[in-house]
Amino acid sequence: MLYSKTFRVRPGPFLQTFLLLATLLLSCQLGIAQSNDLIGSDMGLPSSEPDNSLIDTDTIAPTAPEPKLSPAEAAELVRNKVGGQVMSVNTQQDDTRVVYGVKVLNAGRMRVINVDGQTGQLLNH
Repeated sequence: MLYSKTFRVRPGPFLQTFLLLATLLLSCQLGIAQSNDLIGSDMGLPSSEPDNSLIDTDTIAPTAPEPKLSPAEAAELVRNKVGGQVMSVNTQQDDTRVVYGVKVLNAGRMRVINVDGQTGQLLNH
């Protein structure tokens, strides 16, 4: 009498992981082969680049012109006209102009003198 026994091979975790990775690799290679250029194409996804089509460029306020005075020139101007020791210069810019806030120590009193960056006019002397 012939004796035969059938063995069932059960895949272990290593074989399951190997088969899963092989399947993923094969599907990725097929996907790459079908795509012309992954970097240059949009891959069917919406762009994250901002769309400016809804901005009305006629209503955008113009930016302030470049100031004629530098912060150092504004500090020198305040020191000559007001006197005292210049402690710091702060630049403030809005849509129409640049204003320098020059902090001055004069006669034991700390003051901030605002200077128009275009004209050099002292705004709160």
